[in-house]
Amino acid sequence: NYGLLTVDASCGLLQHHRKKWGNMSNSDTQAALMFHNRTKYLPYIEELGDKQDRMGEPPNTGPAMGEQSPINEPLPYKIYTTLDPIELPRDFPSLTTSGLNAIAASGDLDVSGAVPDLNDIARICQLSNGILKRGSHRTGRVIDYRSAGATGARYHLELYLVCGDLPDLPAGVYHYGAHDHSLRMLRSGDFRATLVSATGSEPAVAQAPLVMAVTSTFWRNAWRYLNRAYRHAYWDMGTTLANVLSGAAGSQFSTKVVFGFADGQVNALLDVDGEREATLSLVTLGRTDEATPSAPAVTPLDHPTQALSSSEIDFPDIITMHQASSLQSGDEVARWRTEPMRRSLPEPVEKVVPLAPIDSANIPNIPVDAIIQRRRSVRHYDVERPVPFDAFSTLMDLSSSGFSADCLTTGGLLNDRYLIVNNVEGLEPGTYVHHPDRGALELLKAGNFRDDAARLASGQEYAAAAHVNFYSLVDLDLVLERYGNRGYRLAQTEASLLASKLHIATHALGLGAVGSTSVDNDVIDFFSPHAAGKSYMFILTFGMRRRRTT
Repeated sequence: NYGLLTVDASCGLLQHHRKKWGNMSNSDTQAALMFHNRTKYLPYIEELGDKQDRMGEPPNTGPAMGEQSPINEPLPYKIYTTLDPIELPRDFPSLTTSGLNAIAASGDLDVSGAVPDLNDIARICQLSNGILKRGSHRTGRVIDYRSAGATGARYHLELYLVCGDLPDLPAGVYHYGAHDHSLRMLRSGDFRATLVSATGSEPAVAQAPLVMAVTSTFWRNAWRYLNRAYRHAYWDMGTTLANVLSGAAGSQFSTKVVFGFADGQVNALLDVDGEREATLSLVTLGRTDEATPSAPAVTPLDHPTQALSSSEIDFPDIITMHQASSLQSGDEVARWRTEPMRRSLPEPVEKVVPLAPIDSANIPNIPVDAIIQRRRSVRHYDVERPVPFDAFSTLMDLSSSGFSADCLTTGGLLNDRYLIVNNVEGLEPGTYVHHPDRGALELLKAGNFRDDAARLASGQEYAAAAHVNFYSLVDLDLVLERYGNRGYRLAQTEASLLASKLHIATHALGLGAVGSTSVDNDVIDFFSPHAAGKSYMFILTFGMRRRRTT
């Protein structure tokens, strides 16, 4: 399923051997369906006495994990070797907005004249892709703990900023260096009009003093997860965006996630090739009434960067899927984002349980930056203590609070939320589906499903111990019919972003959570007939934390 990509540390790309499925446009949705099927996880099978993780669809299956050779392990940072750093503040004023309110915010604030300064930029970058602390492995290796988690700690996302003149930062295109918490100017001048053109004159982009671009260097995740790294690109971006949006809401900045853009035009502005590193989304930060000036011409750059690896492996399914879901022009983008899809679950037919969120007067008043700094991946749960029902209800509300996006309605969600409930105060154990428009759960089947939870989560025992297993499932055919192959990007990101809002919020309520993985088809079978015809996108487990013991 992959060919060899050889990279020389001084000369760059030397050889690139690839097999493709053929040229596919955004409207040929077979590309997304083929990719999704080829990256499904399968149940454990026994081979030579060992349990092997497998991926694909029988009979065309292969390993789910790469060789992970330390010889070519990628550097987790993009480091420009000749550009001078612009140091960002490390001590900035703490936010005062209630963290849970900031996490729940959609970002659609009518606050004109809200322009970020260097403190705001430093905070949002730090909270979304910065280093929280450094530790050491038992082997002596230094480990950097980042503010937003990544699948397998294979950090592969980069942040870029495109801005006009800000109070203490001149107009330009910048890269955020997570390794040293600094900006580096890639281009001098106001290039926002380039993004206005690339997004088909998206109003939020035209009014934004600052636009953040999120990219992925796929190899840094594929080193471990092979072609499935393309799913992870959007899972991990959802985690990062949850932090970006929450941090911006804490500072009262309006935000909008922009999925519609001409990929080649934005990649050229950031000077990334669109294959090894590609733009995944844009986020507007703040709002101004000033007109965006004409942009300078976008010319190729030649800023050298430190080599990621002595050699790399190319994963053609990732490149082909990304190209097949790309848009070519601003005009195509404008047509693509019209008439956002609206959908809802069928009316409940089983027992309905109304939710009872925490009263607004009793919401913990913890700033969102403090909550994000507490965020950890929690895999140890206290199975004896139940999750309080009001805390659980609050988290379910957060999981459907939505976010402002160019091609989605804030309340009309693509993904549906299915649950295995093991231990929530006053709630019968069993399987449920969430009806956000009713503020209620529908009981699908009562019973103890802890063993099933572990089985579905690829044998992860913490899923059995967790109080709740929270699944995002989507009618992929319906989404692709409306949005084309790019709908696959939307479905994966929405699932992760809303689950990540929930994840952050657990740490404000004395709970903990962790994202996991699942056996795709088994999840659908388990929740059927209600989930029949849907596709697995994401899973989060959460519950009462238990201290680790020796």
